[in-house]
Amino acid sequence: MNEKVTFLKSNLENQQLVQRIKEHKDNHAFKTLFNKYTPVVCGSIARYHFRFFAIEDLLQEARLVCYQAVLAYDLQSPVSFGKYFQKSLQNHYCSLLRKENAAKRQKEKYAESFEETFETTDCSSTNLSSLQDYPLSILIAQEQLVEASKCLSQLEFEILYLLAVEHLTPEEIAADLDKDIIQITRAVSRCHKKISETISKR
Repeated sequence: MNEKVTFLKSNLENQQLVQRIKEHKDNHAFKTLFNKYTPVVCGSIARYHFRFFAIEDLLQEARLVCYQAVLAYDLQSPVSFGKYFQKSLQNHYCSLLRKENAAKRQKEKYAESFEETFETTDCSSTNLSSLQDYPLSILIAQEQLVEASKCLSQLEFEILYLLAVEHLTPEEIAADLDKDIIQITRAVSRCHKKISETISKR
């Protein structure tokens, strides 16, 4: 009996907080409401095993979901706000997890494409022309290109850009940069090693 009274009292408090937020944009009321569900939020974060989201980012996502739930919640609904918010949070975290897994698969695909490109090419030879058929978007993701620029020398990055984006042949690159073809070959090998290491760390 006491548990039922406690539940009804808590539910009534939630209804009042939701109404204050809806009608007056009451920040204090929202903070009070969200704090009541912090254990639920933390439990959800632990259950979904996110790998690439910081806890503070996930808490912020939960705050946004909570606020959106307040705005969408029908005060006349037989479903308690707590249940409504938990369901909304579950759906949102599931969506984030799907996006996280999709991003992980995409990075693995880029890594595999990059590895296959070099595995099927004899980098010790001077014939690297087959690499020009691989646009940079296939070799590495745009964000990984930014990371790559940090680990490559200016020459290495320039060669990779000319090869994969400008679609120049190794011979054209050598002539354009006034380098021996063997220098181009070695630079590509170094690019492969450095970028593979960068991708594997992501």
